[in-house]
Amino acid sequence: MQENILLGFLMLRPMTGYEVKKAMGGSTKFFFNTSLGSIYPAFRRLEESGMVRLDHRLDKGRSKKIYSITPRGRRKFLAWLEKSPKLANVREESLLKMFFYEHADGPTRIRQIRDYIAAIEGRLSELLSLRNILKGVLDGEFRMSTLDFGIEFYRFQHNWYTKFLENLEKGGARSGKAEVTARGARQRSARKKSMEGKKNENIGS
Repeated sequence: MQENILLGFLMLRPMTGYEVKKAMGGSTKFFFNTSLGSIYPAFRRLEESGMVRLDHRLDKGRSKKIYSITPRGRRKFLAWLEKSPKLANVREESLLKMFFYEHADGPTRIRQIRDYIAAIEGRLSELLSLRNILKGVLDGEFRMSTLDFGIEFYRFQHNWYTKFLENLEKGGARSGKAEVTARGARQRSARKKSMEGKKNENIGS
């Protein structure tokens, strides 16, 4: 996947590794990202396999590595593009924690969900600002569509987690492990008093 995304950016124009990383920062990082340290080894593999060509150019006295896609690399990229995408599994830490929330107390759950909603709002604000900047500037309706998907995705998350938080605040917070333990202790105490009362009645009779 990483090599295909590099080839995809080179389909636009020749770039340095830094330029590819910068291009990711304003586009694909929201759904597929990679580190600068892994970009260069990937480019080296692509160069060795004849998918890209490396040129050295002087810029202000410094040598720059410029990568461009070869006909072979173009064929590989287009062949990958023709294949239907696979459905990916969701990797979401918030859902993983939620799965085990019965072991956390109510205030912890509420705090975490509030923090998560704040993070969603920050990401949504970032995407909306990016859309305003790129509107009428970004060349390619399909690339803009991926941005629209991100906006709608985080809007959905915001609505879902807001309702989930409201549910917790209405009563879900009282069902934490600590509260369950306290309730169990009260029930045991009540049963003990009841048994003692019956014992005293038997003694009195």
